Amino acid sequence: PTLGPWHTVKPINTPTWTMERNPYYWVVDTEGNQLPYIDNVVMTLADNPEIVNLRAMAGEYDIQERHIDLQKLPLILDNRERGNYDVHLDPAYNGTDTALHFNLSYKDDPEVGKWLRSADFRRALSLGIDRDELNQTFWLGLGTPGSAAPAEVMPESPGPEWRNKWSTCEPDRANKMLDALGLTKKDRDGYRLRTDNGDRLVIQVQAVKALLDWPKHAEMVAQQWRKIGIYADVKEMERGLAFERIAANQHHISVWTNGGTELIYLYPRLCLPVDAIEAHLGPEIGKWYSSDGKQGMEPPDPELKRALALFRSAAGQQQDERNKTAQEIWKILVDQQYSIGTVGQSPAQFGVRIVSRRLGNIPSRVCIAQHCRTPGTSHPETWFFKA
Repeated sequence: PTLGPWHTVKPINTPTWTMERNPYYWVVDTEGNQLPYIDNVVMTLADNPEIVNLRAMAGEYDIQERHIDLQKLPLILDNRERGNYDVHLDPAYNGTDTALHFNLSYKDDPEVGKWLRSADFRRALSLGIDRDELNQTFWLGLGTPGSAAPAEVMPESPGPEWRNKWSTCEPDRANKMLDALGLTKKDRDGYRLRTDNGDRLVIQVQAVKALLDWPKHAEMVAQQWRKIGIYADVKEMERGLAFERIAANQHHISVWTNGGTELIYLYPRLCLPVDAIEAHLGPEIGKWYSSDGKQGMEPPDPELKRALALFRSAAGQQQDERNKTAQEIWKILVDQQYSIGTVGQSPAQFGVRIVSRRLGNIPSRVCIAQHCRTPGTSHPETWFFKA
């Protein structure tokens, strides 16, 4: 039994997940016709995203948006006539598709933990990134370089001036900041040395090839950081292992998205350590916050404590005040660079939409945010096949 427009007749754990029209669906169109218009929906299993892209370009799907690779856009456009489809680009509103999340509760190596918790160290690393190079290489110039703050059209945005705060490419300035922190000695390859034992300072960056090719993004950042003397050891990991390491408080920097944070109260965990689930920013601090201080690690950073206190206070506020509180939180997050933003507000994550020309009533643009998943945001019960 279901209240939805279709009901399952062949389950999701088979190669083809099949659904049929629900004859008792309760919604009608403006002329009184019962929805949905389409009788059957079939979703086929693909072994990997590459197969999804090839099938979509061959015209085998009526509609596909998730896992369509933005870097294949030129080829996708070239195949429109052969595949009899149109292409829609649906940009997101989150600040960065590729975020470098610092583990603020890391303890295993005190020297590394000291630098991960240093605001000026994080700021220097952010100033060492060439976001325009990343944008042109991986986003085909379709993204917005800058900080992790949400798009300016969102009511929680702190304002356009926060897009570039600590988020421009200034390696000379970054080098001066790192020198001022005491990281002045370098090895023969130009990498900065630890202040405790004189060995090379190694910052591990773990990345998963999941929603995007984050290992390649991280490798480009690592190459850019060479100019400021920072050695980043990029480790490509299987998703399950990566999240096990995060839960065990073992990672230095985790590369992931911050999708969903454009509505910070609905999905805060990718910009604030509010729990120990998916806790890129520090699982022990997440435990502390979610247990009201009974477990985990109290944030050593007063600015982070202020951001968490502001977040908690918003629960009793009206919408206008709540938005202002979110703006204050984002000012702290961007200024402190707990997560370094690179490029966002793009169609890279689930925003390249291939649609058969046989389908009608397809919106020109849909929402692809964490809180409004595709394709439901475009009301597929109203789609129809053209005669």
